[in-house]
Amino acid sequence: MASSRRRILYFAPLRHTFADFCASVRRQSWVKAQVGEEACSWHARNLAFAIDLVEDPGDATERVRHHYYNLLVLDCRNLPHPDADPELQVQAAEELLMLLRAERDVERRYPQRRVVVLVGDADADRIDRLTFRMGEHHVGACLRDRSLAVWAAPEAREELRDRLVEQFWALCQELMVKRRKGSKAICAAGGGISGLYYELGVLKCLQDVLSGDVRDFDMYFGISAGAVVSSWIANGIAVDEVIARLGELDHSWRYRLQLGLRHLNVKEVPRRILLANRELGRYLMRMLQRRDELSLASIVGVWAVLLGPIFDSSEFEEMLARMFSEEGRSNDFRDLHGRLFVGATDQDRREHVLFGDDGLDDVPISKAIQASIAWHPFFPSVEIRGRYYTDGVVTRTANLKTAIEKGADLVFVLDPFVPLITDEPGANARKGNMWILEQDLKTMSYTRFEQAREELQRRQSHASVYTFVPSNRMRRLMSSQNPLVARNFDAIVCEAYRSTRRRLSQMEYRMRGDLLAHGIKLDLEPAMEKVERMRAARRPDVRLLLDELPTGRRGHRVA
Repeated sequence: MASSRRRILYFAPLRHTFADFCASVRRQSWVKAQVGEEACSWHARNLAFAIDLVEDPGDATERVRHHYYNLLVLDCRNLPHPDADPELQVQAAEELLMLLRAERDVERRYPQRRVVVLVGDADADRIDRLTFRMGEHHVGACLRDRSLAVWAAPEAREELRDRLVEQFWALCQELMVKRRKGSKAICAAGGGISGLYYELGVLKCLQDVLSGDVRDFDMYFGISAGAVVSSWIANGIAVDEVIARLGELDHSWRYRLQLGLRHLNVKEVPRRILLANRELGRYLMRMLQRRDELSLASIVGVWAVLLGPIFDSSEFEEMLARMFSEEGRSNDFRDLHGRLFVGATDQDRREHVLFGDDGLDDVPISKAIQASIAWHPFFPSVEIRGRYYTDGVVTRTANLKTAIEKGADLVFVLDPFVPLITDEPGANARKGNMWILEQDLKTMSYTRFEQAREELQRRQSHASVYTFVPSNRMRRLMSSQNPLVARNFDAIVCEAYRSTRRRLSQMEYRMRGDLLAHGIKLDLEPAMEKVERMRAARRPDVRLLLDELPTGRRGHRVA
């Protein structure tokens, strides 16, 4: 098997430990080694390493922030040497691990699973304490140099040192060569119509920079607006085609996402009046029985039952069903090339359900999406098999944990449902109740997601997760409109594309290795060219993003 070159950052607070380990490696007949003072290379058994030496925790932190390293080795062995200082080694190692964890951007933190600590000491208690402390940092492995143990006979020490090199190489094989490749997944969160627009901009940028097609991922998880976008991509509909349709460039598509008078939920009015009268009767009976009293709060509570869902989502479900009945598409989860999962909330049990999962994969995709977007007080809950379902964002944000549990080790998360951040006192208090409610829901949703992602990065560190969220500047644009209003399409899609390209530039050094494990190459040049094209234009225009423009000129579509 041909060798593949990897990079190792070797952190040795005491330089003589690095020289000692290099000497042990050079002694192996099966390793070809070239050793220098600051760097060296090792080559054997289908693995080739370029090793960079660093002695300072701050320098090591800067290295991993800007360069991709397959492995980070911390040499904490207490060798017999005039410069021996075991306490300094431990303090420096812990300082480095704390600096790595202090990175605010969770996805730029160096993965703990790729941190290997070399331990060894004549003091067995010191080794135990050090190993325990490294375990608290959740490092990938601790390898023990048994040649330093008091019981090691002098004639056996070289053999024990050789065994350490063998163990190190076996661990590298396990982490880098034998590691089983998992699945690729896209997790799309909610965010209303503007959130849907944002996710299209992100997907278009990913489509342009990845050598693979976003329609060829293994799994798609969608909630609310994300369920709509995911279902289109999982059904093989090109991102360009969706943008052309929603951007009113494709004259053959006669639908729009804009809500109108005909979508008002008037059929609910008689039932709401009946419920209000029933509540009024019960209230009067309680007053007669002196179990209640006359008050404005009680009267408002009685008549609040009149305020039912504003819009009817059945027409949207029918539109999706017709889209998925077109040639080459399907409204059946079981017929899709990749697996699609649509998240919704059981309104009464307050449990998250995944349509498309085993036992729920015979529900029509369009019906599952209708349930997933049932955001109160705008849309009514959806009855499926005698149970009532509402918006999936009530119980989950993006189903990232489920994606990893189902075998994904490369996950792109698209989350436009994030709050606007400002240092201006009273900025929210001056807004209306709907604004405040929306910002509160976004805050709860994203806070929940951040906490879950933090825990997953620690417990499921084998998975590479990359999250795309709107910049605060873009949040202002998206927050300037009701999430159910279909406008600013070009501005949101174009800005989402630009911000995604910026995020990819920040993460490029990390992403390349993770993508190559799945046979995907990353090339930012096409996206950079389109960003420059948009910068030169006077106004946002999605036509600058499309690789193939539909024939005909832009016109108004009849809903």
